Amino acid sequence: MAIVVSTSVSAAEVFNRDGFSIHQLNDAVYEAVAEEQFSGEAFWCVAGSFAQIDLKASPNADIYVVRGFGPSETTNRRTAAQFTLDAKAAGVTPTGGSDDINELSIGEHMAVDVARSHCER
Repeated sequence: MAIVVSTSVSAAEVFNRDGFSIHQLNDAVYEAVAEEQFSGEAFWCVAGSFAQIDLKASPNADIYVVRGFGPSETTNRRTAAQFTLDAKAAGVTPTGGSDDINELSIGEHMAVDVARSHCER
């Protein structure tokens, strides 16, 4: 009898960076979970990195906020925010966003390369 061990893990389960992990909620929505409080700038950085590295999104693709800061739906952490690359599939109406990068308003969006630029600050 052979024992088969699967080593495949979805991209959402393996992304961990600087105190963040990304978990997939459904086919369109991902949740950025932090070990402790985090800023909007940190959210955009990790969402942009995940989108480009793990999802192979174009640098010009937009990341949309599905839900701003709140309790995680995938872990027992208190600090999480949700995002998507497909606003329509996630049921999100794109907005102009906020002037405050830390607000994370539903529908606010940013290109992947712009989001990743927040990693350098």
